[in-house]
Amino acid sequence: MDDIIKYMELLIQAVKESNEYRLYKQAETSLNETPQLKIRVDDFSRANHRLHTQKDPQKLFQGIRELDEESKELMRIPQVNAYFQAELDLCKLLQYISLEINGGIDIHVPGTTLYE
Repeated sequence: MDDIIKYMELLIQAVKESNEYRLYKQAETSLNETPQLKIRVDDFSRANHRLHTQKDPQKLFQGIRELDEESKELMRIPQVNAYFQAELDLCKLLQYISLEINGGIDIHVPGTTLYE
C-alpha cells in the first residue's frame, strides 16, 4: 500500500504540473476576478449537473432549452469560454488517466465496458 500511496502522490503532482492544470488554474483565477461572473458560471454548472440527473422528460427538455440559451450567452464572454475549455481539457486528462488505470487492471465486472 505504501507504494500505491507514493505513486498516487507522484501522479497528483504530475497532474498539477501539466499544461492542462496550469491553464485551468489560470482561467479559474481570471474568472474569480469577476465575482458576479463566477456566480453565473457556478449557477450554470449546478443547473447542468441537475439536468444530467433529471428523470422527468418534460423538465429535461425545458432544462435543455434554458441551459442552451444561458450557455450561448456565457460562451460569448472570453473569460468564461477559456474557463470552460480549460475545465474540459483537465477533465479529459483525468478521464484518460482513470481509463488507463482501470484498463490496466485485470478485474472482471459483468455487464460493463470501460471504453464505451
